Order: sequence, then structure tokens, then C-alpha cells
Amino acid sequence: MQTFSTRVKWALGLITAVLTLGTVGFHQIYHVNWLLAFYFIIAIMSTVSDSRITPHGTLQLVFNAIIIIIGTGVWIFGLSLIVSYFLESDLGHFKERRTMREIERMINHFVIIGAGRVGESIARELVDLGETVVILDPDPTRIERIRSSGLPALTINGFNADALNLAHLVKARGIALALPDDAQNLYAYLTARDINPHLQVVARAQTQESAHYLKNLGVDRIILPDLITGRRLARMLAKPVAQDLLMALLNEEGVHVQEIYVNDYDPIANQPVQNIRDIYGEAVTLIGYWHEGKLHMAPRAQDIIVPGDTVILVQVDET
Repeated sequence: MQTFSTRVKWALGLITAVLTLGTVGFHQIYHVNWLLAFYFIIAIMSTVSDSRITPHGTLQLVFNAIIIIIGTGVWIFGLSLIVSYFLESDLGHFKERRTMREIERMINHFVIIGAGRVGESIARELVDLGETVVILDPDPTRIERIRSSGLPALTINGFNADALNLAHLVKARGIALALPDDAQNLYAYLTARDINPHLQVVARAQTQESAHYLKNLGVDRIILPDLITGRRLARMLAKPVAQDLLMALLNEEGVHVQEIYVNDYDPIANQPVQNIRDIYGEAVTLIGYWHEGKLHMAPRAQDIIVPGDTVILVQVDET
């Protein structure tokens, strides 16, 4: 939506120009005072008839014809621009209120700070996984684009508590900091942690130094897009088959990766790793599990999975 200066002021400028031209013309050609000349141009533009405007002579006839064509057209066009601006403003406000009511009902959702390509990609991936998301960004153009694609999004003014609270952070499950500016990500993180200390937080960082600071402050997981892209491209050249396998796992191409938190009633609880396939099927492989904050890769067959662990299972589609 165009701003006030680019739409309404443009319309007002056109109308003012025609009013000025018409007033001067009626004053000079009809030989009337300035106030009556101004009234005549208003009457012409608003299609109000007045016998005093009846042309006498060729000059007045031509002038009236030009003013009727230009004045009426500009009047209608200008008013339509002004009315459409305010209608769109009201509609945008209605959409904003509806989105806010929708967010207020969210529980265990994910909040994404940043509506750029990275933020949008995170949101779509989470939605594909069946999760609920809301996106926040200070850029209204980005928010409008995201919202038009069907994702809930809100424009925020800064990263203070009032702004981030619009996403109902107190009931959120986690937050992704996807802004391209490390300082903004850091500020948003500190504010979010103050609102909800139990949030799971992931962040992007531009430099290893920024990643170090974010990690020390308590960000759970951090990704450096440029570094990871460089590593993957290098491995695609040096170890293409191994990298294809990793990409298949990441993109779930023919495989399905599951992350299961083990409760007391789960069938795998208090069972050795070697029983995984008996419980979940022959196509399932356990590639690792979290136990007391530590990741165990390539677990031994006799390792016992206990309640509170998180197991990572891979299932390959049968072809």
C-alpha cells in the first residue's frame, strides 16, 4: 500500500493544480472577481450547473470545454485515490486486528523474528511440519508479502518488550532469530528471554564472533549460513556421495527423521537400543540419542534408553 505522501498528496496536488488553473482562467476570461472565479471552477469540477458559467464567444466556449474535460476527470480520479487510500488503511487495520486475535489464541507456537528469505523459509518448513508460527518484522513491505501468502505476520516498531509481546511470547514454545543484523538479533534475544526464560532459541549469525557471544548469553543453537554453505559446497566437491546422503537426511528425500522424547509409557522406555527395530519396525534405524544433555552418536546395542532421553530415528521408504 502506498504511503500518504505518494498517493493522497499526489491526488491533492492534481486537484490543486486544476483549481488554480481554473480560477485564474475564469478570472481573466469571464472578468469576475477571484472568489467567484474559484466558485465557478468548483461548480464545473463537481458538475453543478450555473447559468453564469454559460459561455459567450469562442474563447469562453473552448475554455469551458477544456475545464470540463480536465477538471471533472481530475476531480473523480483524485477523489478515488483518496477514498481508496483510506479504505485500504481501514482494511489493513482490520487484517492487523484479526491477526492479533489469532495470535492471542496461540499456544506452543514458534515466533520468527525477521521476514526475509531466511525467516520465510523457516516459517514454511515449520508449517510443513505441522507447527504454528507467527512472523515479526519492522519492515511493513515484507510483512505484507508474508501475510499475502497466508502466514500470520505483524509489523513491529523495534524489539522492545511491547513489540515482541504482540507474538504472545509467554505461551510460545520457541523463537528463531532470522534478522540479517547480529546486533538486532542479540537485542531481540535479550528481550525475548526476559519475557519468557523457557523459550527454545535458535539464531543465525553473520560472524563467528557474534555466534560466540550469542552462545555465551544462552542461545540454544546457532547457525552461520555463509560458513555452512561454504562447507557444504566444498564437501560436494570432495565427498559427493557422502554429502548426497547427508542432504537426503536433511531434506527427507526418501527418508523420514523423527525426534521422539521418551516418556515413561513409551515402548522404548527402559529398553536396549538393539530392540529398536522390534518396536518400531525393520525400516527404522536409531542414529543417536540425547541423554542428560549429551548426544550419543552410533549408540551401542546394549545401551539402555530411559525416560527423559530423546531418540533420533531414521525411517527409509521401502521401494
